[in-house]
Amino acid sequence: MKRKRIMALLMTAMLFVGCLAGCGDKSTDGDTTDDTGNETEQNGEENTDEEEGTDSGDNTITISVQTGEGVEAGWEAVAAAYKEIHPEVDIVIDLKSSEGYDQWLNNVFANYETTSVDIVNINLAAEAATGKSINYADYIDNDSPYSDGTWKEQFEYDMQVLTAGTGDFNALSLDSVQVMWLYNQDIFDEVGVEPPTTWAELIDVCEKIEAAGYQAIAMPGDYDSFYSGTMGWLAQVYADQTTRSTVEIWRSQEGDYTYDPDIDAYFEYDPTDPYNDDTTYVTRNPVRFYAAVNDGTYSAVTDGMKTVWSSFADVFPQYAGDDVMFGTDNDGAKALFYQGKAAMYVDGGWAIVQFANDMEALASGEEITNSAGEAIEGAKSFTLGTFNMPSMEGAGIEAPARTIEVANGFLGCVSKTQEHNDLVVDFLMFYSSPEGMSAYIDAGLEAGLVPSGPSLVYGVTYPDDVQNAFENLTMIGNCQKSYGNSLARGFGEIAESYRSFYNYSYDYLTGAIDVDNFLQQHQQNIMDNLEQAMSNENISFNDLENPASEPTGE
Repeated sequence: MKRKRIMALLMTAMLFVGCLAGCGDKSTDGDTTDDTGNETEQNGEENTDEEEGTDSGDNTITISVQTGEGVEAGWEAVAAAYKEIHPEVDIVIDLKSSEGYDQWLNNVFANYETTSVDIVNINLAAEAATGKSINYADYIDNDSPYSDGTWKEQFEYDMQVLTAGTGDFNALSLDSVQVMWLYNQDIFDEVGVEPPTTWAELIDVCEKIEAAGYQAIAMPGDYDSFYSGTMGWLAQVYADQTTRSTVEIWRSQEGDYTYDPDIDAYFEYDPTDPYNDDTTYVTRNPVRFYAAVNDGTYSAVTDGMKTVWSSFADVFPQYAGDDVMFGTDNDGAKALFYQGKAAMYVDGGWAIVQFANDMEALASGEEITNSAGEAIEGAKSFTLGTFNMPSMEGAGIEAPARTIEVANGFLGCVSKTQEHNDLVVDFLMFYSSPEGMSAYIDAGLEAGLVPSGPSLVYGVTYPDDVQNAFENLTMIGNCQKSYGNSLARGFGEIAESYRSFYNYSYDYLTGAIDVDNFLQQHQQNIMDNLEQAMSNENISFNDLENPASEPTGE
């Protein structure tokens, strides 16, 4: 299949690039912005164009994504290279802190007709960006002036996420992230074990490592871990093993408002192909999904989910520090791994390059710090290894394990005039070309950028040390797509639902309730939050009666 061929080519020229982006050619030192992203004053002079409600200029592009180490240098290099081709274009750099970025971005889209901001991390705008951002679907099949084909042919389009129900393409993601297991090769060699490929083998490895006097797994067990971190990742990965066939429930049927005959007419479910249910191969009907949850066709109380959580209980918390696991955050888990006290640790691909940087710092006598900037005392130098998610086996398991293997970046654009939109998209075409992305990567790495996954832009070349760091990685497919893992933990991105999930997960893994009670509470949590989740997508219970029609929310 084309998908497999593309990923194989990617792996021959491996590099991981940063998750966030931002920068440009024109310095903004001395500039200030209000909460809408509008420039207010520069050198004491008022920006009268903004007050009159006009664009900051048809030839000015303002990049206001989240900042990060190496990000500014990367975008500066892209902007400089673009200006060599288009000297008439001004590019303003106005990076933002991640703290409060979502609120700031909501204000930008609330004032989108007057804001100077163009390129943003649109995933944090939620519903505020609806109807106010550039739809790349209008441009994606256009010939690119920066390659020999269309814009779509410059990068891995199959990994982009399209809006369910409309097929809109509003978020360009050119960085990839893969979640994997990291392990201490020195401990594995000492104990005489190999990386596991099944969950049963993982348990056997854990037993032998613990018998040798080490903690088998460094695993955070706090709320953040279950909500947005490691345990939440694992919950999604392994729920996916049990729900691959649910695509037949929520995929678009002929006559549906979401149906695309160029895609859906050719779809055939194949659990042996980890890319079979990618969003570019099958479209999704959100109304069919919610209708299936509402009538119990799609439920969390299944043999497969019982297998998953019974398997979790065979490992956690016993081989992750026992009850101490629940008092451990991610910094604490990473410290145990770096100190050589724990043999395994789950993280994203960015951790490989970060580990190499940390070991280099350690060898130079420098301190290694955690996310809070605190020193990790007692860190030791060791050889790092990686392995993919070991597959669970048993009742209800439908396919081998995949992982969280996603496109990242989410670059969206505030829609303005057609002329200005065309200019901004032209700049993104350059950025997403081999020339543009290579400029970003080379400058970003030099300034301390920590790569998070292989670039999805074709033809990009990378430094040997980064390529070597990922030479043993393989792509196994993404579990985090569509609705296949939507019942894995909490429901509908609702905070209260995730809090409940953590509470009964804690009760189950500490032995206060059994697996059947756990699953019943989990299902009740889903149903308790169903109406709110539907409302957030403008879907009503009346809409569920006719899932072929576009929902009205009434």
